[in-house]
Amino acid sequence: MDAHPQRILAQFLHGRSLQTPGRRHSLLRITSSSLDGTRVQKDRVAKRAVPASFFPPTTRIAMRFSAASFSVLGLCLHAKAQSLNATGLVTALQGAGLTSLAAAAEKVIGTKAGQALLSALVSGGNYTVFAPDNAAFDAPDISNDPEVLAAVLSYHVLPGYFANISHNASSLDSGVNPSVTVGRTLLTNSTFTNLEGDKGQVVAWTRNDTNSGIFFLNQSPQINVLNTTVVDHILVAVISGILTPPKGLADVAKASNLTALTGFVDIINIPHFFANGSNATAEQALEANSTRGYTLFAPDNAALQEAGSSLSGLANNQTALLTLLGNHYINGTSLYSPELVGGSSNSEFVSASGQTFSFNSNSSGLFVTSQNGASAKVVKSDVLVDNGVVHVIDRVLVNLNLNESKASSAYQSATSAAAQSHTQTGPIGPTSTSSTNSTGGTHSGHNGAVAVSAGVVGAVGWLVFLGLVLVF
Repeated sequence: MDAHPQRILAQFLHGRSLQTPGRRHSLLRITSSSLDGTRVQKDRVAKRAVPASFFPPTTRIAMRFSAASFSVLGLCLHAKAQSLNATGLVTALQGAGLTSLAAAAEKVIGTKAGQALLSALVSGGNYTVFAPDNAAFDAPDISNDPEVLAAVLSYHVLPGYFANISHNASSLDSGVNPSVTVGRTLLTNSTFTNLEGDKGQVVAWTRNDTNSGIFFLNQSPQINVLNTTVVDHILVAVISGILTPPKGLADVAKASNLTALTGFVDIINIPHFFANGSNATAEQALEANSTRGYTLFAPDNAALQEAGSSLSGLANNQTALLTLLGNHYINGTSLYSPELVGGSSNSEFVSASGQTFSFNSNSSGLFVTSQNGASAKVVKSDVLVDNGVVHVIDRVLVNLNLNESKASSAYQSATSAAAQSHTQTGPIGPTSTSSTNSTGGTHSGHNGAVAVSAGVVGAVGWLVFLGLVLVF
């Protein structure tokens, strides 16, 4: 084995010939970073239409046979180049001592998602990679399905350089609890994530103090950062486990012991939600494929128990219950705690019932206040779900006010922002770095919700509240 594993990785990432005892691989650079892997339909409660842009228009091209032959030859060379780079990557990981990760990488080289990961890492751009150590792969529930494994590995790669430059160029940047660092990964497979604008799923981490180790949120058992190093343009952080992508709201609520919340959203009915005319609960609607991006301020068990007397009078008033839920919910945008703490004064956060949220952070923690003055402390932030984020709070925001016009306007703004193409290249928050296409600027942090219509009954009225599109 090469005595200098960093040299092995550096040679591979530079696209140069990789030399190890008895082996020589000529590495060709791959610059394509496109990912159009198989989109496996997840078994959710409602179907989501595949966007027309997913199927590119067919173009008729007249060409001579010789030109067609060159095209076929080009595809063959491209596939061969990817195979050579993949072989080099596996060898580089083995040389760095990450033999189990190397074996996993070898399994996914034949998948489109695996090829996209490889293309990204050799593109010359800055990336941060969370590399599970060998012991992490001893877990009995590791999938042998190459497509699933490729998606999971995508959840370990972040565009951008997440180093704490002011402290050490090779150390991972991290907030200190309760502050959290949130980064967007390359995981966009719709089987595992369903965020607004087809954004990649995020991962969150923190540390208890400036001298303690870094650990990840939403992982059980806890996963820690063991060590970090820089190889060329990539920050590699070796971690003690394999990061699991977020699941749906029901599973996450159970894992977070939000049993009272589950009961609350189960008693709110949405008439004629399904295509066959049957009703749905609010929980089912929040988990639907067409619900893409939301922020939920979820009262914990003690908060809902304390507010029991106030809520008991609403038990038979579905409209009031839906309005109350709407004032704990921002529709169309997933807002993580760094965005709430450091939002600009021009940012306006509007609930699904059209009420403005405000946020205040001090030595006691982060607080959220509804427009009528109802306030609560965020006791657990950034609980990730596959299509949004949940922040657990210690009180119910008892606000039954409704402003349909304001909610509708805010939701349209959120929808427009989500439609822009983004590439997040640093921690999410007020100082984050991102790039967009020519149709719009960077995400401003404005968020929205669609109107709750207290006087509208039926499928369309309830679906408008959740911002859903029912596909028949």
